[in-house]
Amino acid sequence: MALGLALSANAAHAHVASAQAGAFYAGLLHPLTAPEHVLPMLALGLLAGQHGLNKGQGVLLAFPLALALGASLALLYPGSEWALLLNLANLASAVLLGGLVAAAQHLPVVLLYALAVLFGMTHGYVNGAAITPNLSPAVFILGLVTAALLALGYSLGGTAYLLRLKPVWIPIAVRVAGSWITAIGILALSMGGKTLNAG
Repeated sequence: MALGLALSANAAHAHVASAQAGAFYAGLLHPLTAPEHVLPMLALGLLAGQHGLNKGQGVLLAFPLALALGASLALLYPGSEWALLLNLANLASAVLLGGLVAAAQHLPVVLLYALAVLFGMTHGYVNGAAITPNLSPAVFILGLVTAALLALGYSLGGTAYLLRLKPVWIPIAVRVAGSWITAIGILALSMGGKTLNAG
């Protein structure tokens, strides 16, 4: 029975939601089901939250707009040869942002927003390259932006709120979360580097 089910299964396609789920849900789920996308978004939210709500809230605008722009550029200028390199850059963004969180590094606001725009563009391009012909690009990108707003909003708002409570353990817990993101990013990056060398 198990063999029969396995033989009759449809082909799997990366981690893009199926067309039956709809373009919005495909765009929403695509970044949230891939470590190379969700980890940097969470790390960016934690980093912005460490800066406080007033200084960090601009990330909620900068990153989603850059994400949408990057996805649009992928539609205008497709190039599968860039996909693997940009995925490695996205994993590197998890390492960098997680490391900044772990170090509790306060950056100039301009640099924080510049990182949000840079990584928004690279993550957007890779997500935009995953749009299949049977999905509406505009609706997919809307789902993508919604996912970014959810991940960033919860991590930024939660971090900023908890840090205002001032218990001693909360800043340590945030820094530990950043170190975990960095460790996962390094592990995934090493596996991605092996894939690149094998190709």
